[in-house]
Amino acid sequence: MLRLRLLLFAALPFLVGHSLMADDNNFAVGSCKPRLTSFATISAAVSGVPAGSTIFVCPGVYAEQVTITQPLKLQGISSANQDQAIISVPSAALGSPIASLFLESVAVQVLVQTTGWVEISNLTVDGTGGDLGCASNTWLAGIFFAPGSSGRISRVKVANQTNGGCGVGIWSENGNNTNQSLEVEDSSVRDMDGFGIFAGGLSSPGPHVSLHDNVVAPAAALGGIVLANVSGNIGENDVSNAFFGIANVGPGASISSNTVTLTNAGVVLEGGGNALSNRISGSNVGVLFFADGGRAQGNHITAVSAAGIEFNCHAASASHNTINDALVGLDQVPAAFNGSNSFANTATIIVGGCAAAAVAPATAMRTMAASAASSVSSIRQYRTPFSPNGQIK
Repeated sequence: MLRLRLLLFAALPFLVGHSLMADDNNFAVGSCKPRLTSFATISAAVSGVPAGSTIFVCPGVYAEQVTITQPLKLQGISSANQDQAIISVPSAALGSPIASLFLESVAVQVLVQTTGWVEISNLTVDGTGGDLGCASNTWLAGIFFAPGSSGRISRVKVANQTNGGCGVGIWSENGNNTNQSLEVEDSSVRDMDGFGIFAGGLSSPGPHVSLHDNVVAPAAALGGIVLANVSGNIGENDVSNAFFGIANVGPGASISSNTVTLTNAGVVLEGGGNALSNRISGSNVGVLFFADGGRAQGNHITAVSAAGIEFNCHAASASHNTINDALVGLDQVPAAFNGSNSFANTATIIVGGCAAAAVAPATAMRTMAASAASSVSSIRQYRTPFSPNGQIK
């Protein structure tokens, strides 16, 4: 027994020392963690701590722009029955726009600009008051992961990035670096007027993205989730109230098991990619092909006012989809199409009539883009983060 007590006594300094060392990389913003080194602002903390630190943000409103240039964890915490740490727009408005890879300026609320891994969790990024009117094609982003930056966004709320149609909740981009990755999970992205989440690269294969279990509900914006030249999986998201629910330009991403409602086109594929086992309802078009090569399989498409699947005469794959309550089941289907799908309460199951080498204008898209001077043949004709000079806004 004496020997055991001596061993425990000898170990006590090690345990105390280990506990103290564990706090060496933990810091706080605000006053709710008095035992930690604390900072008054998030900006001071992210620039003043060692790389690899964890920064706990106390509940409160932090009116500032934040730039993260080293790997770290930034986490909102609960205190005194409160659990909301809000990064808001400074009273002096947003300054120092950065240049995106796609040649527009972007005013950013939280900028991640490091080759290390950054995690952001349990924070609110509120864009209220940041409206620049998209003047001089300057966009607004709540959280922006710059080229070379990787990380995870978890349990965040990003909201109210309104900016004359150029407001984006979460924006990630990269050149041709396939090692860059971004995860967005269990987050609320809503009430912006441009795009909920955008992830893009200059060419395929681009950065890897994993977007899952998020609620994306912009304010009647152009896009809920928009991807350009990325790989990865977009799954189990709830997307609503956007012109394009989920749109993918490029072959690398799989869009699976999402719920998409109240859109003009639920899932849009241009240049490949997969739309698998999604539930799409209350929209104009269920799945829309803007180019050859895409695949729609196992989707449940219900209560669409135009076409369940709009081929635009493109050579695309559609099989084992269930379409119920549609004006047209499959529209502008190419002559060589061969796929088995199920239909119910559908006025016309299949509309063909495509010339062998022609791409006819989409019937449904004529009403979807009344401001367009000509028929719509590509998502690039719209003003998006990867096509900022698009003529349709």
